Amino acid sequence: MDEDAWYGFLSPKFTSKTGYSSAYVINLLEKYGDIANVALFSPDWDQLSYFLNPWEQGEIWHPGIKSASQSFFKCQGVSIEIDGLVTDTTTSVFCNYIIAKKVFWSEWRALAELFFNYVEEGLFGNSLSNQNADYGSKERQYPIKTFIQERFASLILAKEKYKVIMPDQSISGPIFSKLFANDISTRRGLIACDLLKKRYREANDAEALRLYWKIREGIRYAAPNH
Repeated sequence: MDEDAWYGFLSPKFTSKTGYSSAYVINLLEKYGDIANVALFSPDWDQLSYFLNPWEQGEIWHPGIKSASQSFFKCQGVSIEIDGLVTDTTTSVFCNYIIAKKVFWSEWRALAELFFNYVEEGLFGNSLSNQNADYGSKERQYPIKTFIQERFASLILAKEKYKVIMPDQSISGPIFSKLFANDISTRRGLIACDLLKKRYREANDAEALRLYWKIREGIRYAAPNH
């Protein structure tokens, strides 16, 4: 891989999910290519802001993902406790909508190869190779390994050693009305949650995390039905 080239693997639904055209993406990468090594284009900024991390978010859509992920991390000696991981929109990725340079993908590949051996070769007696999870409802089932894998980027970015660029969706991006009230009060609360999580990560500010939980409690939220 070229040290300074951008690499990404995006699904055909990229534009319909994000609203970003290829021209927009390429322009952003060319404009900030000299100062960044990771670019994020995740949809659902509201869920990234509201939930503590993508695993907490994943648990409401794919029950069992936290425990399955934690078992993998523990088995492979990856030092992470999911319940305590704090991420924000600058360190979270949905749908694998990340474009990055070699320095990121090299780390991602090392983790992905551990996961491949853990799952596909059936090591350590785990059952993830044929375990399914809900995808929004009991009627829609997909391999849980898929949902675990797409959260690896968030784990890597949480180490805070990458220079990240991303569009800001907080002002005009959509709010998922199945989970949240689509009003200005909710938008302000979600923006505050994201900023407070970022403050906590950058300064280890316990008061910021306390305020995050307080503001989050005031946001009207309806858990999805399975």
